[in-house]
Amino acid sequence: KDITEKELSEISTIIREDNKKQVVLTVERDGTTADITVSLEKVEVTVVKSRMLDDSLGYIQITEFTDGTSEQFKKAYSELNEQGMKGLLVDLRENPGGLLTAVCDTLEQILPKGKCDTLEQILPKGMIVYTEDKSGHRTEHTCKGKTPIDIPLVVLVNENSASAAEIFSGAVKDHGVGTLVGTTTFGKGIVQQTFSLGDGSAVKLTTSRYYTPNGVNIQGTGITPDVESDWPENAEEFTNPNQFNELSQEEWESKDAQMKKAREVLSEKVAQVEQ
Repeated sequence: KDITEKELSEISTIIREDNKKQVVLTVERDGTTADITVSLEKVEVTVVKSRMLDDSLGYIQITEFTDGTSEQFKKAYSELNEQGMKGLLVDLRENPGGLLTAVCDTLEQILPKGKCDTLEQILPKGMIVYTEDKSGHRTEHTCKGKTPIDIPLVVLVNENSASAAEIFSGAVKDHGVGTLVGTTTFGKGIVQQTFSLGDGSAVKLTTSRYYTPNGVNIQGTGITPDVESDWPENAEEFTNPNQFNELSQEEWESKDAQMKKAREVLSEKVAQVEQ
């Protein structure tokens, strides 16, 4: 099949829909051709990284909420617990969001049923997030709250933590199960739908907005951290936690002021529990 001038999406569909376990791609370049055999199999992208910090503090970075996030988080969380984790730092910086189901399944592993004495109001049982349209119709997303986190939790966010990352942050903050450190998140909290038109074109419309359990409208506002920690203007340009989190902890903290602050906050919380 000649794929000259076809769109990438068309080419991908042709390859994926082949019934064989392998396909042969013939590539022509600079007057020569080469056959490349490609195996058709599901590839799971790593979106969760973890490590143990000093003083038995666990660190989990979530780069995106995909189909595999919940299971990868579960594995990392379990391994850190087996190593004697006393506190957990979840890094959501630069996380653009992803699937609503993925963030709900991840939060299911750490959120309580919904009642928190530190809040002025009692949250709806197991509330994670809800959407509301212009008519006031609400759709709630909840969890059973069977395995609430029982160690101190800090969530690190920045201005590029968006959408599902903000749902995670908002739920943690409203349920009072963790402390948010960093800068105010992006503010992407809308549900959009695409409607096809008769002439082959389409229009995308915003149909509802996301709200945290306490009714905070995420769109255009974002989630405000409990502890502000800006990225220093004179520091090395930050692009992603992966840039630093594989360094030694000492070198990492010398380059990443936000992470250092988050770790300090978590250490203080752990110390208070142990007193």
